[in-house]
Amino acid sequence: MKKHQFSKVWLVSCIVISVIFTAASYVLSAFDKNPVSELSVAVVETMWGTSGVSFIGYVLQNSVRAFTASKFGIPKEDNNGN
Repeated sequence: MKKHQFSKVWLVSCIVISVIFTAASYVLSAFDKNPVSELSVAVVETMWGTSGVSFIGYVLQNSVRAFTASKFGIPKEDNNGN
């Protein structure tokens, strides 16, 4: 199995957790079992905000790697594929 960078694992886990919390919020509200709806909204907004910031950070990180690789001749990946 291919070893993934920490940033990829972080990004995917943030998105998966955001989807799970959003789905749980919708399920709870569909059954009128969400007594603290403001808290659910805050959690979902925070999780999607974290996912968005993580995505922007991941894109910036890869952009800098590509720029330095083309400018200075540094290889983008090492022997392990990272």
